[in-house]
Amino acid sequence: MPNLGNTVRIIVTSLVIIGSWLALRQAKPSWKRVVSTSCTSLGGAVVTFILSNHFQLGPVVASGLVGVLGAQVLAEERQLQLYLGAFVGMSSALRFPKFLPLILAGALGGVLFELLKEAWSGVGGRLGTLAATAVLIVLVVGGGGW
Repeated sequence: MPNLGNTVRIIVTSLVIIGSWLALRQAKPSWKRVVSTSCTSLGGAVVTFILSNHFQLGPVVASGLVGVLGAQVLAEERQLQLYLGAFVGMSSALRFPKFLPLILAGALGGVLFELLKEAWSGVGGRLGTLAATAVLIVLVVGGGGW
């Protein structure tokens, strides 16, 4: 009997690759912009995760602090990207016992933000959905916690 976990990983990885390829064909984003957005999202994820898990502030307070700080110092578009990362960083240390998967999820959130920007413009819950998608993809492809 085949291993169900490996089958799910193969299916999810295939869907991510196909979906990304289709999105890239239509969106044709600026790679400089994708990298910049990924770095902003990654920063929000790491800072929120550290505040939440290592300083024991909890995910809600940590995310709120990152959001308030971002609102004070960043332009509106960057605020959204940072807050997307903050949603990724609200993850439990049980899910991300190491930083590499968290870093990948934070960066992937930024990539998804850019790829789906036009498709999801004005949709409520977009940042949380993108963050959850990035986290789930990293956990499923990486085997759930690495």
